[in-house]
Amino acid sequence: LRAFFANKANSITYGLLGFAIPFVLSVAVSMSFSELGFLAACLIGAMWASNTLVAYPEVVAAGLQNNRAVSAAVSAGVVADLLSLTVLALASSTAVIEIEPSVGVEATNSAPALPIWVGIPLLVVVTMWLLPKIGEWFFVRVGHTRAQRFVFAIAAMAGGAVMATLGGVEGLIGAFLAGLGLNRIVPSESQLMQRLDFVGGTVFVPAFLVSIGLSIDPTVLFDPETLVLAAFYTMFVVVGKTIAAVVTGAIFGISRQEIGLMAALSTGQAASTLAIAQVGLTLGFFGQNVVNAAVLTIVICAFITSIGTRHFAGRVDKPAATTSALGERVLIDTRSHGGVMEDEVAVAGAIARADDGVMTPFAISETGHLDDAKLRVANAETSAAEQGHDAIGVVRVDDSFAAGTLRLAEEKEASLVIMGWDGLNFGRDFMFGNEIDAVGERSSVPTMALRVEGPWHRVLVVTGDLSGDWHREDAEIALTVGHRLARVREVPMVVFTPDEVAARSLFEHELEDVEVVETASFKDRVLTAIRHEDIVLAPAHVVQQARGLWSWKVARALRDCSVGVVAGPHRLSVSGSPTARTRDSLIGPPTDHLVTIPTVS
Repeated sequence: LRAFFANKANSITYGLLGFAIPFVLSVAVSMSFSELGFLAACLIGAMWASNTLVAYPEVVAAGLQNNRAVSAAVSAGVVADLLSLTVLALASSTAVIEIEPSVGVEATNSAPALPIWVGIPLLVVVTMWLLPKIGEWFFVRVGHTRAQRFVFAIAAMAGGAVMATLGGVEGLIGAFLAGLGLNRIVPSESQLMQRLDFVGGTVFVPAFLVSIGLSIDPTVLFDPETLVLAAFYTMFVVVGKTIAAVVTGAIFGISRQEIGLMAALSTGQAASTLAIAQVGLTLGFFGQNVVNAAVLTIVICAFITSIGTRHFAGRVDKPAATTSALGERVLIDTRSHGGVMEDEVAVAGAIARADDGVMTPFAISETGHLDDAKLRVANAETSAAEQGHDAIGVVRVDDSFAAGTLRLAEEKEASLVIMGWDGLNFGRDFMFGNEIDAVGERSSVPTMALRVEGPWHRVLVVTGDLSGDWHREDAEIALTVGHRLARVREVPMVVFTPDEVAARSLFEHELEDVEVVETASFKDRVLTAIRHEDIVLAPAHVVQQARGLWSWKVARALRDCSVGVVAGPHRLSVSGSPTARTRDSLIGPPTDHLVTIPTVS
């Protein structure tokens, strides 16, 4: 879903065309050259309008998973499958037997408990709106272990299937919608998702395929009628998906090689096709010969999509390296430094969840202190589970916190590193430096110094000077983090900035629900606005600009409230050291490390 929303225009266009063209072609030919009725022809159209990314591993092996054509094909599959299953839902709820079913096959569609005009809207509301809320409550209040959450997910999909049948719709539709509803609370890289993928791929899918295979007579698989049908079905898929890819490519200026890759990748057929074919057979819409031809077509399309994808993947340039979303993989230091670890975990969780990401509590320990480090990580894991997150902690042995953290960030491909902090102490840090600077000035990903004193009831963001490119980048990170923290606790957010227009241009969300205070001399105004229950966020250059008496006032004002300082790669410094000040005032950070941090929410 995240890939879909990131490429909405391409995804919707290619998804609609990739569904409509094969669907119309299949319906027209089926009704013209066979005795099938309209609903049966629509089911056949839905079979070949869907697609399964059989050849996606070829794309990953070629390093093209971030290519715009691949993203469009992957996301369009969601649209095409959803529309195909919608056709299946409408057809199965009507269940008009238009031909004589095959010998030994009887229509099994009994009268639904609810009329379709009640059943389908109720199913959508329950699975897409109510189920996520129930899931969040369960993950926080009851299901603190992965086993409990796994059972809940399986039960939710089974419940969706049962609710669908009550409305006269195939259970497959309800399970699919339940999966979409749970998508937002189960991160794609979490352990829970990996377990669901494993069980689905090793138990449910093989069992489904075996059940399909047992219903097929191998002796008639290659008779002339089956071969002719398979040839037509293959034509529906290849011609329909190719035309859709060509039209989409012309609209969005996609290259010929990428168009070929889109078409080849979308040609694969499997899950939805077999499911629709089996339902149509069971309900008596068509005979066994259609299912036999569908199986043969799936095999043919598997060869076409594999060969075609490999061919075009070798002719498409790899996309330039892109930065990860801010919350994709968040490392959270378990040294609380007097703060509240549970609330620091809540900050990391809010940042990660907005990007469908995961957080990893970590501890860097010297030899002989492993027990304490393991205990801190275990407590952080427990806190994360109690808040509905799925986290696996890491303990590393290293001579220094900075070196261990930097190595771990590289190993885990972190998108953000959050470090525990005891707050501003310009005198001590000025003289002796600190570990946060040692990490922040060498980290190749954004970093954050954080101290949380308790639950926050308001979020204050101080953008500081916005005249430089790297000033704006760091302010953008602070605004993004602030918006996520305000949204997760449903609390107000106040932005202090010397340039409201510039601040709004940085923030991808409309600031209608955010109070923006514009003032050229915002120092005293910010200090007087701070309350104990606030969490104050600022880019690192705001700290660097604190000098003389004002630095003492800032440290005193922030002594009892939660505070976070953020910066992009190689830019975090909270010590107020003369080296950082001189560099920032004269030349800024190294320009070869400047990156734009995506602010996906």
